[in-house]
Amino acid sequence: MSTALLSAHSLRRYWTGLLAFLLLLSLRAPAQTSGNPILPGYQADPEMDYLNGKYYIYPTTDANSSGGQFHAFSSTDLTNWTDLGTIFDLGRQTTWATYNGWAPSVVARNGKYYFYYTAHNNATNTPSIGVAVGTSPTGPFTDKGQPLLTPALSNNITQDVIDPMVFVDDDGQAYVYYGGSNGSRLVVRKLNADMVSLTSDAPRDITPQNFTEGPYLIKRNGLYYMSYSNGSWTNDTYNVQYATSTSPTGPWTYRGSLLSSDAQNFGPGHHSITQVPGCDDYYVVYHRYPDRSFSTRQVSVDHLTFNYDGTIQKVNMTNYGVAPRPASGPCPVSPTFASGATYKLVHKGTTQALDVPGNTASPGQALQQYTDNGNDAQRWVISLQADGYYKALHKGTNQALEVAGNSATAGAVVQQYTDNGGDAQRWRFENMAGGYYKLTHKNTPMCLDVDNNSAAAGTAVHQWNDNGNDAQRWQLTLTALPIVSGGVYKLTHKGTTQCLEVPGNSASPGQAVQQYTDNGNDAQRWVITLMPDGYYKLTHRNTNQCLEVASNSTATGATVQQYTDNGSDAQRWQIVSTGDGYAKLIHKGATLCLDVDNNLSNPGQGVHQYTDNGNDAQRWRLDLMPQAASGARLALATPAASTAEAAPLVVYPSPSTGQVHCVVTPTQSGRVALDIFDVQGRLVRHLAEVAGTAGQATDFALDGSTWAAGVYTVRLSSASQTSYSKLVLVH
Repeated sequence: MSTALLSAHSLRRYWTGLLAFLLLLSLRAPAQTSGNPILPGYQADPEMDYLNGKYYIYPTTDANSSGGQFHAFSSTDLTNWTDLGTIFDLGRQTTWATYNGWAPSVVARNGKYYFYYTAHNNATNTPSIGVAVGTSPTGPFTDKGQPLLTPALSNNITQDVIDPMVFVDDDGQAYVYYGGSNGSRLVVRKLNADMVSLTSDAPRDITPQNFTEGPYLIKRNGLYYMSYSNGSWTNDTYNVQYATSTSPTGPWTYRGSLLSSDAQNFGPGHHSITQVPGCDDYYVVYHRYPDRSFSTRQVSVDHLTFNYDGTIQKVNMTNYGVAPRPASGPCPVSPTFASGATYKLVHKGTTQALDVPGNTASPGQALQQYTDNGNDAQRWVISLQADGYYKALHKGTNQALEVAGNSATAGAVVQQYTDNGGDAQRWRFENMAGGYYKLTHKNTPMCLDVDNNSAAAGTAVHQWNDNGNDAQRWQLTLTALPIVSGGVYKLTHKGTTQCLEVPGNSASPGQAVQQYTDNGNDAQRWVITLMPDGYYKLTHRNTNQCLEVASNSTATGATVQQYTDNGSDAQRWQIVSTGDGYAKLIHKGATLCLDVDNNLSNPGQGVHQYTDNGNDAQRWRLDLMPQAASGARLALATPAASTAEAAPLVVYPSPSTGQVHCVVTPTQSGRVALDIFDVQGRLVRHLAEVAGTAGQATDFALDGSTWAAGVYTVRLSSASQTSYSKLVLVH
């Protein structure tokens, strides 16, 4: 299992400065992210595959100086990795090679597992590619007994027959891609269905622009993405670039950089890309150097995201890695999905848009799909709600997307209706394979569905059982990113998932701002207001101070801070949508943008202003956040104060190492339920369901000593309200 450092910053709103300091000294994180690197020791050239319900990483093991052994590592959630030991040994399991084994690739097919690898061919004194066959992802593997690919079998297109990657297309045809370094040529050959022999088709040179080695191919929405290493693997010029094609063999359209060195980590390369089954959710695993030395290659993992236009968003290397991701979990909402933005919903494969007939304002009007005509009848403002679900308001009528009568029946009418905040108007938006969305009605397994998957204009839209077919898939296209003046926003930096924050929620004028892990706290909330001069003011929700460039400087790198609202140009910003769900914030009177220093992903990284250079360091997603009810902010609680404050729900101590008290004081008499959810939104414990008396406090004790360290959400549900509180467990 890999661990990451935990900054005490995210806990300051929960506990005293002394406890926060002690937590920082412990240098242990709650098991919320994988941390980077994710594997012990020096490993390189990783391929990650999802096989038999687990993730597997097959690397080159640098610690083995002779390069004769291959290890494998497995995980169920991307955060906890187990070394499975040696799964293939050149010296014992091959006759044609004994050393220089590297860059394995594994494919499941025919009920078997095929292990492709590079090794030194003793007969020809050149690198060649072998294949071994096993009955599990970790073998035992039986070698073919001779090389699958050699320079001669490649028509000498490449002398370095290295870095195999095998891809099986939708039609069942398998391809092996390989080559590079000396001569830097990419070769492809077709494999027979047995996966251990080549077809009679000749090898082809399909080298894309800037190719060096390490090819990896994926397919998404009918487009083939060939990514590959560029530069020298021995230094920090090593990087990953990519190209696309409508064919698995090219020709390629060069697209640019995917991974490159930053100010802290160097030489990222020889990667693989893994899709979570059934979801538009991708991860890139790669090696990098912490000190510019190729002898210290380490394996890391980060999220990989596609933009609306199908291009890949450049990956920012992180030190915190990724959150737990069991493949059996629900598909996530896209990182580029912006709460408060206006979208068009187009039914998959039909080009028909979700439509209110005639743009009528009648409550109860049943919805349909209709020819995409670009008018407001087909526009929806989608915003996150306090319960974690989304509301879709029809732009033309300001009525909500609703299941009539909050029915759980398959076939129930989907209509527009007056916005009333009920569960009938709440939806979960899951990002499915290919970038389409599934909209699931709250409290039911029912999805937004076009009747019989018809392509006819005017076909009714209803809810239906979740059956995974195209009738329940919708493409969301951003049409506008309006700013709601007076709205509360969270600003998330593109590619890092870090939020614009006032450190420690400090009220000090002149406090420099930073980026920090999304923790749902008011330190990361900003009220955006349109001013008479056409610029925007960003007021920190907790302190009522404004986002400001210190001294109204026009210098690049000038500090961005919070300061007392004084109405000056130092506190005015132009917000410009970049058309992909993100925006840039330009300081008034300058062409300088709100920028994360060096574009690093570290929590606590400073934010300043910098020259507008169009890169991701200057891109922010603006999410309109739900307004909490008055008094809903969580204050530090003690046993004595918790009942006196008579808040509906108080959780203490938090952080805690074990015993926790959840004090419930209902505002009305009736049934109350207390539930605890993990960071992924999964129910961990149904703690209580009892009859509550208005104004009477009840203390529910919980022993958290055996729970995983981390951040949890405690939810109190009653007839009159729903309240939430955070619980932090540290061990």
